[in-house]
Amino acid sequence: MVASVSYFMSVQSKEDLLKDSWKKIARWAFIIQAIAVFSTFGSLYYALYNHYFEYKYVWRNSSRDLPVSYLLASFWADQEGSFLLWSIWHSVIGLLLLRVGKKWEAPVMATLSLAQVFLGSMLIGIYILGYRVGSNPFLLLRLAEENQGLPWVANANYLDFIKDGNGLNLSLQNYWMVIHPPVLFLGFASTIIPFAYAFAGLWTREYKEWIKPALPWSLFSAMILGTGIMMGAAWAYESLTFGGYWAWDPVENASLVPWLTLVAGVHTLLAFKFSGHALKSTFFFFFITFVLILYSTFLTRSGVLGDTSVHSFTDLGMSGQLLVLMAVFSIPSFALLIIRRKEIPTVVKEESTYSREFWLFIGALILMISAIQITFTTSIPVWNKIINGLGIKKLFGLEQDIAPPADGALHFNQIQIWIAIVIGLLTAIVQYLKYKDTPKGFFTKKIAIPTIISLVITIIIGIFGDVNYVAYGPGLQYAIYVMLFASVYAVVGNAMYIFIGQKGKLRAAGASVAHVGFGMVLLGILISSAKKEVISIDRMKMLDGGFFGKESKENSRENLMLPKNFPVQMGDYHVTYAGDSVAPGDAKTYYLVRYERRDPANGNILEKFTLHPDAFLSNKGQQQLTPNPDSRHYLTKDIFTYITAVPIKDEASDTAQYKSHEIAPGDSVFFANGYMILEGLQPQPQNRNYAAQPNDLAVGAQLKVFTKNNEQYNLLPVYSLRDNSYEVVVPDTVSPLSLYVKFSKILPKEKKIVLQVKESDTFKDYIVMKAFIFPFINVLWLGILVMVIGFIMSIVQRVKANRSKTIQS
Repeated sequence: MVASVSYFMSVQSKEDLLKDSWKKIARWAFIIQAIAVFSTFGSLYYALYNHYFEYKYVWRNSSRDLPVSYLLASFWADQEGSFLLWSIWHSVIGLLLLRVGKKWEAPVMATLSLAQVFLGSMLIGIYILGYRVGSNPFLLLRLAEENQGLPWVANANYLDFIKDGNGLNLSLQNYWMVIHPPVLFLGFASTIIPFAYAFAGLWTREYKEWIKPALPWSLFSAMILGTGIMMGAAWAYESLTFGGYWAWDPVENASLVPWLTLVAGVHTLLAFKFSGHALKSTFFFFFITFVLILYSTFLTRSGVLGDTSVHSFTDLGMSGQLLVLMAVFSIPSFALLIIRRKEIPTVVKEESTYSREFWLFIGALILMISAIQITFTTSIPVWNKIINGLGIKKLFGLEQDIAPPADGALHFNQIQIWIAIVIGLLTAIVQYLKYKDTPKGFFTKKIAIPTIISLVITIIIGIFGDVNYVAYGPGLQYAIYVMLFASVYAVVGNAMYIFIGQKGKLRAAGASVAHVGFGMVLLGILISSAKKEVISIDRMKMLDGGFFGKESKENSRENLMLPKNFPVQMGDYHVTYAGDSVAPGDAKTYYLVRYERRDPANGNILEKFTLHPDAFLSNKGQQQLTPNPDSRHYLTKDIFTYITAVPIKDEASDTAQYKSHEIAPGDSVFFANGYMILEGLQPQPQNRNYAAQPNDLAVGAQLKVFTKNNEQYNLLPVYSLRDNSYEVVVPDTVSPLSLYVKFSKILPKEKKIVLQVKESDTFKDYIVMKAFIFPFINVLWLGILVMVIGFIMSIVQRVKANRSKTIQS
């Protein structure tokens, strides 16, 4: 608070001496608060590391069995810790601005310091006029409101009964939880810098001067926020089980929308820098970006998305504070923009439609339209609360709330595909235009070769790639091909511009490199989604009959049951569940799934590998299964596998009994699901469960099994006389049929054998799993990496340019 007021007074003071005095006070105040924030972080982590369960936050989010990395992740697993993480990044950015802010330090830091006031208020947990302000991460467990009145609170030795903490949510026990939130919250925190520079420009009436120092910061913010979002997509792909990297979840949307408007602001800023146009738009986009960050915080932390998102927090009573925070930053900024709009420099001359700045502005508007559509649909729970709160339903006689789309992914895909097409095309074309105006002949000549090459590549992919993405809905097949062209065009057009427009000067081609990466992201999304294939098809219909329950959204036909040690055909592979294991100190169960692909002509093994999908299990079996996938990575595809069900641990024991049958070669034995024929006896039998000994006299019963569904299996139960003294009986099974067969005796006089057959009612050891093939998914991940590299190149270029101009002046 001292830093905020002091920086404000420094800006408002007319005398240089007063300006410097106030700034000195503000600097020391901010440094002291930064030390306090770092100390608070250290204290809370110390409590987590040492398992001080007397603190509610420690008890609620950690346990003794968590490794050190997950103890660190438990720091930001809950609301208070994530707000503190946000405040830490603000402190780091603020300390950096003390060194590089120069003349803009006071107005920019006044805004940043004010944001710190509000973030701090989220953590103090005190009552003011009967209203609780924030939630204290150091609240003692016995003082928590929900525990008041309970008998154990009054016991002085109550800690003796708390042996362990609640633990970190199972779905968060992943290494991505250690690295993704810090990067994402750095992205959130960094958006205040473009906002603060824009507000400082309006506040001080230096409407153009703030552009130069703000540009590297805005590029940095767009890069970090985008990286954080894409890390979330990689986490979802690698560790979540909705079968991909993006599900249009409301919390995913809430982080994507500010990035879209920030990217729009970066491009309008560049348009102004080189042409003088779009300055008002730049103010608007930087303002709305930070406000949308605050709005997304409200959405995810107010509990309003509790019924529509698996990622949202529950309400800790801070909804009012979050709304006040939004108002404090949105009302003054937009009010000042409106009041001083006529003072903002504007180029009277209308832009040429053949100018780069015109199409940069159009692209920014398209991104804004995308943001509006995503925000509107994501905010349906908010609209319902507003409608109910204002009594609009009663006024108009409405009976139901606004319903969200039945298929959210389809709803967004059908609209956002057109946005992606326009942005992809603009990304390819705009750089070939010059600022202010471009000769038509020059533009046509430059763009012709990239256009032709992109068309040829698109046709080749369309013909030989079998692109057919039904998830976008019926009637959009042609849109898919247009998007394919737009994606290829973005890659080819920008790659060639490095040589055509930049003359091969890679250091100055940061924007083109970033656009190449963006085009690769679009291409990766399109192809991996178009060619995504479920290979775990239940052709034997073993899971029909409501295996997953009526409430489950899981498609039983896309899940395959794998009985232990029984190879099952899955696509081009034979897949075998070989068992599971647990490691000391690890709460996960790891499943061993072997893949094998053979040559259909000669049966030779062409490929074999093992995947280890894992899952957290509770004593309630599949009802409390929290799986983590495993993938086999190739250059051109991924095989993505995860567990969807395991046997319930407390299921009843098998009561089925063996029945004996005396049969000769050629005879049949019938069972409930079919029959088997004894084809003959085989000396020196080869059975996977039989290990021959030197003195064994062994023989196997060759059995052909036929089912009612026209499926066939081979069985070879073994009867062995070991050392001429005792019998060894090795059964064989058809696990999908729950059929067990023993070769228990030879009757030489009758020329028959005795078979014992059992049909079990329950499976004892199996897994149910789902598997996809994601083709060319690496195009997406490589595109993200290229895009980040392009951002870094642009930031370095802008910083060097600013430093060079400063030295010259």
